[in-house]
Amino acid sequence: MTKLQTLCACLAAGIVLSACKKDRKTDDPGTANQNKYVNDWIYKNMKEVYYWTGNIPANPDRTVSPPEFFSSLLKRPEDRYSWIQDNFEELLASLSGVSQESGIDYDLFLVGGNPYYLAGIVEYVKKGSPAEAAGIVRGDVFVDINGQPVRYTGLQSEVNKFVDALGKPHSLGIRKVVTGSDGKDSLTDARAVQLSVVELAENPLYLDSVYTIEGKKIGYFVYNFFAPDKGDNTNAYDNQVDAVFGRFKSAGVQHLILDLRYNPGGDSRSTINLGSNIVKGLDPNKTFFYRKFNDAYRDALIKAYGESIVTSKFTNEANNIGNQLTNFIVLTSSGTASASELIINGLRPYMEVYLMGDTTVGKNLGSISIYEENDRNNKWGMQPIVSQAFNSADQSDYTGGFRPLPQDVYQEGLRLGTLGDIHEPLLSKALTRVLGHAPAGRKAAPEGYRTAIDKIATSRSFKAYSGHFIDPLPKRN
Repeated sequence: MTKLQTLCACLAAGIVLSACKKDRKTDDPGTANQNKYVNDWIYKNMKEVYYWTGNIPANPDRTVSPPEFFSSLLKRPEDRYSWIQDNFEELLASLSGVSQESGIDYDLFLVGGNPYYLAGIVEYVKKGSPAEAAGIVRGDVFVDINGQPVRYTGLQSEVNKFVDALGKPHSLGIRKVVTGSDGKDSLTDARAVQLSVVELAENPLYLDSVYTIEGKKIGYFVYNFFAPDKGDNTNAYDNQVDAVFGRFKSAGVQHLILDLRYNPGGDSRSTINLGSNIVKGLDPNKTFFYRKFNDAYRDALIKAYGESIVTSKFTNEANNIGNQLTNFIVLTSSGTASASELIINGLRPYMEVYLMGDTTVGKNLGSISIYEENDRNNKWGMQPIVSQAFNSADQSDYTGGFRPLPQDVYQEGLRLGTLGDIHEPLLSKALTRVLGHAPAGRKAAPEGYRTAIDKIATSRSFKAYSGHFIDPLPKRN
């Protein structure tokens, strides 16, 4: 029996990158038969749930590999997001932030010129990881992996080589960004750092602080993906979010800065939990968001689960701080997506949501995880687009992303600063709005002072939870 584990909204940030290699059609009858077995399953489920089910070809070639077959069904140009994976068990683990890695989240960019090489700049280091133990910190840059740079000529295989190397034990040539007396940035010589790879369960709550500046109570929360727990059904992470807002409430926070710049999406339960802790006039009878499906699938869902399956309302949260907020500022980047964007879109009908940073991805479409739980002949899992998300004002018009006002745009370069430090550039910008001037000890930097980077992707692009809005189905009526 097919397992429809989740309803979710998934994305692709900037450039859609996949570490999977495309298999070619084979003349081996055994392989062709196996392909047909899996592809029949793909086709049946796609016809039932795909948002654009009417656009699926009537007679596709079912003997090609499952990835090629799945791709042949996607005929809508706006569908940049549906995807398939050969092992659903790994997918389910990684949706909760569990993966094999050394513990760095990085932006992928280019250095050099004729030839170009791939480089990474560390956005943050995950707590309890090998990278943290090795002393790697935010802002470190690496070009050499296992003693060699990876040349880039625009091929997908070159990016895959770079990312794949970081998924195995490896060494990195860590370089620091230094600024000369002329104000120009450069990189130090590389320091070789050997890193192991472990199964890491990342906690999405990265940092929370309360600042008291000039009598103003300012809460700052860095939240890096949406997950209620590490897949153990304890709600541990959501409970920790509640505790953060308990501290904000007891401290009398009136200005909230929510840092979602490294948050590509996640679980709807956590999205609703976070939004319900923030919204003004919290009312569990009010709609946070709702979804549209193809007609037949919508009817089937309502029959099985009731009308509530298409509409998500706020939940009662004892630590809600919405009514005491004067400012609510969300920090964004070009990788902020899906569930993060739903926080923005879903709260806007109820309160002012002020953006600072970069334009978000623009992901308002949803997918579901489909897999066979007890079929030894089919371990595939797929994420086809099945829905579109709207807020309570019937708004879903952010396919171009949410854009901060021109004066509030900030794109990170080589100088990142320390997360939580009031002089970190983007946090400082948000504090300047709250205070009416830059924090003490910091002067506004002249235009163009930062060294820009030619960013082509982020490590979050390769995470299973990246761009997902996961919504476990409720019990049937």
